[in-house]
Amino acid sequence: MKFAPLVGVFILSILCQTQSAPAELKASESDQEVSRPRNRRSILAVVIPIAVNLLQQGIEEYGRRKSQQLEQDQLEALRDIQRKLDVLDRKVDALQRAIGQLRFGQQWLEGAVLYGNDIQRLEYFLDFLDRRLSPGSNGELVPTNLANEWADAVLSLDDDGAGQVLHNLHEMIIGSSGLFGRNSLFVLYESTLDGQSDQYWPKVRQFLDFTFSIQVAGYAAWVTSLNIKNRSLQEVADVIDTANTRIEEQRVFLLPYTKEWPRGSYGLPRTNTGCPVAANARWRDGLRHHDTEDDDNSNQWSSGIHFDGGYGGNMDQKFCMKTEASMGEGNWPAGNYCIFKKGNCPAGFQWGKLKWDDEDDDNKNRASGVLPDGIYNRNTEIQYCCRGDGSATTPIVLPSRRPFYLFRFRTGCQRVADMSVRDEWFRWDDEDDDNANGYYGAYPYGNGGRNHRIHYCYYS
Repeated sequence: MKFAPLVGVFILSILCQTQSAPAELKASESDQEVSRPRNRRSILAVVIPIAVNLLQQGIEEYGRRKSQQLEQDQLEALRDIQRKLDVLDRKVDALQRAIGQLRFGQQWLEGAVLYGNDIQRLEYFLDFLDRRLSPGSNGELVPTNLANEWADAVLSLDDDGAGQVLHNLHEMIIGSSGLFGRNSLFVLYESTLDGQSDQYWPKVRQFLDFTFSIQVAGYAAWVTSLNIKNRSLQEVADVIDTANTRIEEQRVFLLPYTKEWPRGSYGLPRTNTGCPVAANARWRDGLRHHDTEDDDNSNQWSSGIHFDGGYGGNMDQKFCMKTEASMGEGNWPAGNYCIFKKGNCPAGFQWGKLKWDDEDDDNKNRASGVLPDGIYNRNTEIQYCCRGDGSATTPIVLPSRRPFYLFRFRTGCQRVADMSVRDEWFRWDDEDDDNANGYYGAYPYGNGGRNHRIHYCYYS
């Protein structure tokens, strides 16, 4: 007895776990039917292990149970997957519209046409499976004649077969096809997004949700077709090995684009390029205007400092504050650096604060937006979270798609993987008369004496 759809059931079940949109997209028209919650982890951290594990489970289950009938719950799983394919179709349409609006010259146009054709072909395979085939009582897809026609189309060796289509998509994603000037389709798409927009991460997630869902669905169709045609176990194993290898290559390639900011609420200094990339983090702007010493003002700063303006005779501290603690992935890594405090310090940090004794006469201090924890009146008190549980020379991994600042803590600027770092500083000329500057707990490195001088580590 043939056992046609079993491996497809196990591999296709990835669709149920990868096609859910992030919470930010749940209310969109194209995703109204998606209701299952998903863990708020990196899309690659979620999708890749599921894909690899279930592909491996599929081949093991195929070998162990090929001669047995499908159990009822497996039949229901396949039917449930088929019911959800229309959600994936709508996501395809939405993404296709976004892709079609981009323009990068003739190479892009040629690649986009091929990409669109490949997606349409996979859509056809999935739609045919959804609408024309169903699992019979003995575990075979029926009607048998249509199942065989479908399998022949999927296994075709020409440009319309699943093998060639999936090869094309893999090369477009990692940028080895030459279709986009050897650039990746995803990289080109990401470069058009506003990295500081609240919609940046939902759009990245949507792209990657779709990319991995459609590929794994394609491999599922390929394997299911081999089973329908009663092909050898080795052929099935070869397809799954190909899928595992390609998915791993894509995972490695996409890591710099999919790293999320750590969970928790905290803040970073704003640079002259704005807030950091919104990698599963919503940054909120804030500003503290320091009215510094009026008499013989001597505010100073390092050459080429990357502040977002607002410094000279007085000084504007500008903030990028992450206030939604649940957003992000994992904890801050061990190292030697400081961040602004907002709520509780993240795990591994120590609390501290600095007090600025700002100008006494005709004081014009002001504050706006979202601010770090502190006191903002005629003087300024800002709280920090600092850690010294690791070596500054051991690189830590943080999102690297846009520049950002960390504060130097004790032993030089913390190294960050795949980024260059520059030690910058600003010295406030604080109130001269009865100066009441204060230092408490763990705070950024400074050597300004009665005038605060803070060191900023600029990453680019």
